[in-house]
Amino acid sequence: MVSIILASLFVITIILIYIYLKRDYSPSSDDLPGVKPHIFFGNLINSGIVSKASTFREVMLDYQHRFGDKFQFWFGSHRYFNLLCSNGIIMLTGARWKRHIRVLLPMFKRTKIIGHLETIVECADRFIDQNLHSDQIHRDLISCCQSFTINVIGFIGFDYDFDIHVNLSIKKAFQDFIFYAKFLIIASWIPRWLKKIYLKYDSKYQQAYRLIHELAEKLVEEEQNNRENEGPKNLIALLVSSLNEQANDEHTSSGLTRSEIFDEILVMILAAYETTSAAIAWFIFFVSKHPQIQQRMKDELREHHLLMTDDLRGKPPATSDNLTSLIYCECVTKEVLRLAPIAGLIIRRATCDTNTDDVKIHRGQTIFIPLQNIHTDTRYWHHADPRQFIPERFLAEDQNHHPLTMIPFGGGHRACIGQELAWLELKTIIVRMMQRNITFEDTSENTGGYDERIACFPKNLAVHVRFDRP
Repeated sequence: MVSIILASLFVITIILIYIYLKRDYSPSSDDLPGVKPHIFFGNLINSGIVSKASTFREVMLDYQHRFGDKFQFWFGSHRYFNLLCSNGIIMLTGARWKRHIRVLLPMFKRTKIIGHLETIVECADRFIDQNLHSDQIHRDLISCCQSFTINVIGFIGFDYDFDIHVNLSIKKAFQDFIFYAKFLIIASWIPRWLKKIYLKYDSKYQQAYRLIHELAEKLVEEEQNNRENEGPKNLIALLVSSLNEQANDEHTSSGLTRSEIFDEILVMILAAYETTSAAIAWFIFFVSKHPQIQQRMKDELREHHLLMTDDLRGKPPATSDNLTSLIYCECVTKEVLRLAPIAGLIIRRATCDTNTDDVKIHRGQTIFIPLQNIHTDTRYWHHADPRQFIPERFLAEDQNHHPLTMIPFGGGHRACIGQELAWLELKTIIVRMMQRNITFEDTSENTGGYDERIACFPKNLAVHVRFDRP
């Protein structure tokens, strides 16, 4: 009798869950056009994302072509990802976000970042000397680009040499963490409580979490042991000086707790590992297809007496004024970020019911802003085909493009806090590679495509590297 009752309750529960989800996914008069979602899986399967037949960027462009500028895309019944670093600034809202931003923002202002230019140049030289070999085909440049960006954040953020002090197991932990981040995004249809249980008992994730946590604890402990009386010089010093276990979201409270500091370190390391490195990889891919662009960059460097030559001993000076004067190199940097933005989507969540452009938006809904759609829209980009890599567009009519038609770092007060660093990193290493007379040549294996992780990398990047004689 008891088993019959339990079986009946189970069946009733399943039916109620199905009815709830069916109702949740049923069309309503407020819905935007789009493909009918599946229960649990939303549009992840019928768009080809789960099978990897398509990427988010390709799907967003396809949906815009089919349904116009405003459409709906369903990730599943549970759309939010904050299990890996719930205390990181990118996951926070309201008073808690304001408390974190007050701590972090001072270290990411341009006046602070520009002071690290010499360090970024040194990291760029290390990247070139260790990874680029003349007259060879390079197929592993993505991992090399990741090493460069993580070295930059290591030195300027933590005064730490990741190449020397971080072993292969920790670097593997970074990769595993990124894998789980992507998994949680794709598996948004799985209930949060079930994903939490899965992560708790997944040995691979727990090993990665433990290694990264130990690294963060080591960075904090070393900073505490080496603190001087002067003000904070880098991110880790700033974080340690803000340590306050009683910190809360009251207006009178300030600082960060130890667990919050750990998550901020985690976000900074993973962002360095995954983001700007993608832009560098895309630069190498694009210019390998356009040798005339590399030549024009070198011509500009020569005009400013910054190209390395036999009669120029030592290293040409790298200053912010030099970088600013290199107009064409800046156009190339912009074109990389336009055509291959670091993030494929900007995500915002509605905090109240509203009506925007005749679209009803309900509190709690997630708004996607697909950057590839905006950055390649022929209505806003007029110089040649916006789907092509043409830096000259920023010297022609597109130099005065609407500011919201190119937002690789987002916009508003929730724009990427590290955008000044990302921009300086990207332009510096682009200039440095050209400055040292490197030429990237196309190969038959260099077919591109999209490898979508947290950031999007060229799927097949294989270039021949040549060091030109001055």
